[in-house]
Amino acid sequence: MTEQNPGEMDLVARAIAGDRAAMTRIVTDNEKMVYNTALRMLADPVEAECVLQETFLKVVQALPEFKGHSTLSTWIFRIATNYALMRLRSRKRFTNSLEDIDSKVSSAALENFNRSIGNNPLQAVMNEELRQAMERAIAELPDKFRSVFVLKDIDGLSLKEISEMLDMSLAAVKTNLHRARLFLRDRLAEFSEQREA
Repeated sequence: MTEQNPGEMDLVARAIAGDRAAMTRIVTDNEKMVYNTALRMLADPVEAECVLQETFLKVVQALPEFKGHSTLSTWIFRIATNYALMRLRSRKRFTNSLEDIDSKVSSAALENFNRSIGNNPLQAVMNEELRQAMERAIAELPDKFRSVFVLKDIDGLSLKEISEMLDMSLAAVKTNLHRARLFLRDRLAEFSEQREA
């Protein structure tokens, strides 16, 4: 659990008491993190903007309940993640089956890509072009795989935390994360092959 800094509780107390400058600071200190997390999870700027607004409406409403058991940014991050997950669950569009994703993964491409970047796909993000390819690949992930990948490999949550947040078994989290990584490695391997051609 992350240590709370004393100034943070003072900021929260001032915001609860109606200090607009304190509330503005809470928003400005965290809005980029909230928007970026929502955008990575939803792959839609309009929906990410909605999550941003929903999150800070909830923060204003629930701030008196904040007890400082984690940092304020962690608390806000969890609110934002929950709103993004609610939006993912409410989507009615078709998602790829596990078999569809497995069929897209060429074992030769995967092997080649693994040799070039190691086990963590984020290690491959070394330049702007590759970073953009990674973002496009993340956006192509089916919702359930994208949410697990973003929470684990980008936001650094533990598998147990993800399991609780998504109301999913630990085994399902591991499976979805594995399949997300396979899908991303395949996409980035294709990108690497195109650059070399």
